[in-house]
Amino acid sequence: MIWFVMILIGFINFIFRISMFSGIRNIHLPLSLNRYVVYVPTSVLSAIIASSLISFNGQEVLYEAEKLVAASIAVIFAYLTKSVSATLVAGLITIWIM
Repeated sequence: MIWFVMILIGFINFIFRISMFSGIRNIHLPLSLNRYVVYVPTSVLSAIIASSLISFNGQEVLYEAEKLVAASIAVIFAYLTKSVSATLVAGLITIWIM
């Protein structure tokens, strides 16, 4: 059963990735589904960022203060400037200084 699930998930992943290059871009989703799909990139990026900032080894939460400070400064820059480039630059400069 586990192999079936792994192969199925791999196939679905392949279909999603190949669809970007296959020319099937003009697929229109129903409004009821489109209402939720718009949040997928934000939630995936948030999960990636959160997992790089904080980890759990089974007994305690691990974090690096430098990364949390850089992330906090980047969030402030993102809120103030509404610019992805300014956010990236601010976060990277903070990491490099620390």
